[in-house]
Amino acid sequence: MRLLHLISWQYARRHVLRTALTVAGIVLGVAVFVAMHTANQNVLLAFSQTIDRIAGRTELQVTAGEAGFGEDVLEKVQSASTVRIAVPVIEAVAESGLARQGTLLVLGVDMTGDRRLREYDLESGQDAIIDDPLVFLAQPDSLIVSKDLADKHHLAVGSRLPLQTALGERPFTIRGIMEPTGLATAFGGSLVIMDVYAAQKMFGRGRTFDRIDLALAPGVTVADAERELTVLLGPGFEIQPPATRGRQAETMLAGYAVMVSISSAFALFVGMFIIYNSFAIAVTQRRSEIGILRALGATRRQIRWLFLGESAALGTIGSVAGLGLGLLIAHATAATLSGLAADLYGVAQQASEVTARPVVLALAVVIGVATSVVAVVIPARNAANVDPVHALQKGRFQVVSVRESRARIRLASVAAGLSIACSFATERRPVFYAGYVFALAAAVLLAPLLSARLARALRPVLTSVRPVEGALAADSLIQSPRRTSATVLALMLSVALIIAFAGMARASYASILHWMNATLNADLVVMPSPRFDLRTTRFPATMAPEIKALEGVARVQMFRFSRIMLNGVPIMAVALEMQSVAETARIRPVAGNIENMFQLSAAGAGLIVSDNLSRRLRLSLGDVLDIPAPYGTIRLPVVGIIVDYSDQQGAVLMDRRVFVNHWQDDSVTDIRVFVAPGAGIAAVRQRIIDRYAGERQLFVLTSEQSRNYVLNIANQWFGLMYVQVAVAVFVAILGIVNMLTVSITDRRRELGVLQAVGALRSQIRRTIWLEALAVAAIGVLLGCALGAVNLYYVLDIVQRDVAGLRFDYEYPVTTVLALVPAILGAAFAAAIWPAESAVRLPLVEALEYE
Repeated sequence: MRLLHLISWQYARRHVLRTALTVAGIVLGVAVFVAMHTANQNVLLAFSQTIDRIAGRTELQVTAGEAGFGEDVLEKVQSASTVRIAVPVIEAVAESGLARQGTLLVLGVDMTGDRRLREYDLESGQDAIIDDPLVFLAQPDSLIVSKDLADKHHLAVGSRLPLQTALGERPFTIRGIMEPTGLATAFGGSLVIMDVYAAQKMFGRGRTFDRIDLALAPGVTVADAERELTVLLGPGFEIQPPATRGRQAETMLAGYAVMVSISSAFALFVGMFIIYNSFAIAVTQRRSEIGILRALGATRRQIRWLFLGESAALGTIGSVAGLGLGLLIAHATAATLSGLAADLYGVAQQASEVTARPVVLALAVVIGVATSVVAVVIPARNAANVDPVHALQKGRFQVVSVRESRARIRLASVAAGLSIACSFATERRPVFYAGYVFALAAAVLLAPLLSARLARALRPVLTSVRPVEGALAADSLIQSPRRTSATVLALMLSVALIIAFAGMARASYASILHWMNATLNADLVVMPSPRFDLRTTRFPATMAPEIKALEGVARVQMFRFSRIMLNGVPIMAVALEMQSVAETARIRPVAGNIENMFQLSAAGAGLIVSDNLSRRLRLSLGDVLDIPAPYGTIRLPVVGIIVDYSDQQGAVLMDRRVFVNHWQDDSVTDIRVFVAPGAGIAAVRQRIIDRYAGERQLFVLTSEQSRNYVLNIANQWFGLMYVQVAVAVFVAILGIVNMLTVSITDRRRELGVLQAVGALRSQIRRTIWLEALAVAAIGVLLGCALGAVNLYYVLDIVQRDVAGLRFDYEYPVTTVLALVPAILGAAFAAAIWPAESAVRLPLVEALEYE
């Protein structure tokens, strides 16, 4: 501690800016880790809290996926000996007519029994409506709202609240206001309660419920009730505690968590090389100080712990600062991720408050400090091994010995060999991930040697641009390999991350566009909501022939999308008119004959599954798939496998009649319309709108609008990824600034001599500029090479562990062409301030340095 105070503290005070730049690498790395993990956890927490608060005293819930089930199921559940209370529930997300409100979570409940499960803590004087539920039932326009919602929009009992329903916008009357506790705080307080049978009508549910909430009879265990209800209802129902729904949401968002972890690791890795660079140069710069300490009796162990302690202190400061920055970023990210989760999965939640789990904050600090210490292990060892006699000599360059070079090549060869061997074990994920780590290790080991050779190769280029300045810049890079290589490594990793995400985005866009051209090829899509993810409102099947009868309509197709449970994992069930779709779709089969698969499916003799589902469940043609449904298990063979992006967890396509038979529900989520030749799309669209004006809410999207909606969701997903990439690049640019600042300080005598013999300030500036551009060029070149490897691994991870979607490998050449001038421009901008500080060095002070 005494050496830290006397030596390290004094050094940090003399080099405040350099110390700040060093700490910035850890600050940003920790901030990315905290922000992304905190945002992800808060979205899941908000969903879980909504479930818990709505559940109240519910001990078990009976569900059958999003499709729901008929009212007859309620009678069966209520007849069970283990059940004390069983009440039906409908959940819907509806747009409100309130300014700046957005969506509301509508909870349809049966007031005759629901109060025994949930507390409706109404404001004073309003309990009568609950005490006599028949009053509530007799007024189907009744709503109970949370106090937060009422206060936000200045609502009171008797106020009218408009909601978008399947019947269009309808005004509802507020009959009660709940105090802001328990149930009223669900969904961020954006909650309204209505009668369950009114909800059926308003959201096109027919005679179905979403779920049944129940409480157990006295002395009955959850396991006993689950066994009885499973026997009573059959395998088509999920009977589980409310908390299980939260775990299902976690499963759906698990893919994003994987990408967050990869990006956070890259950001911390880049920050580690910035710290390594700073301390490697600090060891060189303080060699006389180290020599004096050694001459005065300091042991090698003390020198080593001096630098390790210094790095731990800086790591702690950077980690704590990173926590604050990460929480600020998390607030913005959580809102974006909430919307993305809703778009991708239809998960109803609002992460209005962002709080970090202590374990995440503690882990972030540990990772930040550990990263700092690991980064300094080699410089600390080099400092401890400094010979006191050599340390007091001036002007000694950093060198990478032939022995060290050979050792690096041997280790890199071993790492590359192991990486190649592990890459063949794609089904054994831990082995595959180990191969990824080995590939990065090989690149890190080879980068210093390659950067030194590239620096020599660039010397003729730089001298041809500016003979004097180019030679000085190249020689500075060649003579300081450790300083140069650490900065190149940081930039190389950042560029590799950019290329991986750009390649993934390019592959995704190409695949999604091909899928949309094959499946979203109807001229118009009629939906009860402007959002594809809101499947809580549905159309009756009678609308299809009504639309078909309109002038200019050649064909209509009914679709029903509903998330169901298969082997404990939520997947998408797509019910469609197979015979009609076979005549219009241009689907590319992965396995199976296109005509045969549609023919068998249309006859109810087979199922078509998505490629990602077949991979996850290892399904092949002919395999029999058992899909539990409320009214009997669907047991049909797989007759086709196609590329489909309806759901990241996978999709199973069945004929509409199969779905109706097994769910007893013929409602639809959208209707595809094909316009007759010669009929204007705009005119047909207006006819559909006019036909249902004042009768039913609907949104008619053109083919282009539908595709733009899907692409917008993809843009949101990749937007979150590119935020992390931007942070990593910013860290790398900090590395360039840090390197140049250290380089200038390390070369003060050299720069002073140059000015003394007549070098102009403009020449000094150009030397620094060219040095920065050369480092950026080397980093980009190596990053492009590593990016090709990184893209292979990221695509495989996305395909198998994130989305399960098949993407073709395509190197993002256009991104690289745009990236080169961007990085070079950023490097030049990063060099401006260090160059100005170099030309303003006092000449006498520079010549007296050391």
